[in-house]
Amino acid sequence: MPPSNAAKCTFVIDGDLPVGLAMNAVAALSLSVGKLTEGIIGDDVKDADGLSHRGITGIPLPVLRGDRATLRDIVLKSADFPDILVVDFTEVAQSSRSYDEYTERTSEIASAEIPYIAVALYGAKSAVNKLTGSLQLYR
Repeated sequence: MPPSNAAKCTFVIDGDLPVGLAMNAVAALSLSVGKLTEGIIGDDVKDADGLSHRGITGIPLPVLRGDRATLRDIVLKSADFPDILVVDFTEVAQSSRSYDEYTERTSEIASAEIPYIAVALYGAKSAVNKLTGSLQLYR
């Protein structure tokens, strides 16, 4: 992975998701990216009173809007960029009540039929931009 000053993490969300489900998808993806990416979170900082505040990410985190076909294309095209970390989030994951249910249901779906609703990409800015540069901000 590139150093954090040359990196970018972008989230692409299905624009048809209700806002609450879209926020849930970004939260779930963020946790995975944070776990898998060393150095993405900065050090804790102190305010003028000495109160400590946990470190947050120091890189851009745009949230973009796409449709399900676009999400599938991004996931498939990302295979051409082996240095990009890709974390996908599916309708199956969001609708499952447990991780066991999610893994069982996913194991019954062919790769071409997986219903992507969100994806996070982390890597070099230029590579992430090649995959997402034409998309609009999620508003």
